[in-house]
Amino acid sequence: MFLLVIRKLGLYAKYWLAKIKYKHAVIFNGYTICFAFPDSKINFKYGNAKTVINSDFVSNMVGLYQRTIIVARYGGRVSIGSGCGISGSTIYAMNEISIGDNVLIGGNCKIIDNDFHPLHASQRIDPRLEDIKKRPIIIGDGCFIGANSIILKGTTLGKNCVVGAGSVVSGSFPDNVIIAGNPAKIIKENNTNPKVAYSANK
Repeated sequence: MFLLVIRKLGLYAKYWLAKIKYKHAVIFNGYTICFAFPDSKINFKYGNAKTVINSDFVSNMVGLYQRTIIVARYGGRVSIGSGCGISGSTIYAMNEISIGDNVLIGGNCKIIDNDFHPLHASQRIDPRLEDIKKRPIIIGDGCFIGANSIILKGTTLGKNCVVGAGSVVSGSFPDNVIIAGNPAKIIKENNTNPKVAYSANK
């Protein structure tokens, strides 16, 4: 019980340190778990608009199951652009996760660049044999990731991609497409300028 209290106090202290460190780049709504191990790094880009991170259960009415968790460890790097919105999601890097500007990440998403555990049982049993697979994730500017989606290791999303809610995403996708499903596939292109389309229909 005592160790649990100490651990919670430690995480809370890291939250306040992150809030002070990134105050010019990020607005934290609610207690967010955000920390990098000594060999790792988390970076928020300073730009025209601040990134908003929602962790309070009333800060996003989609219905958050958890607080936002951003962790970098084992040499991992997390880079988040300006003007992003993140709600109750996990971003966990052991390699590299790069998120562009103006990216929206819906409630309860998971963006994880590693398998957490080896696939082979013998490697899970004996830590000396542990070989965790990891590959970088790149999310381009202007992407929108729907609620409850999972972005797996090695994924690249081009600019302005839309990921349908509940998708499981792996692989590379070009700019301006809508993808959805498990596994996620391209549903259609998304390169129409809404203003142009509106004018054409008048």
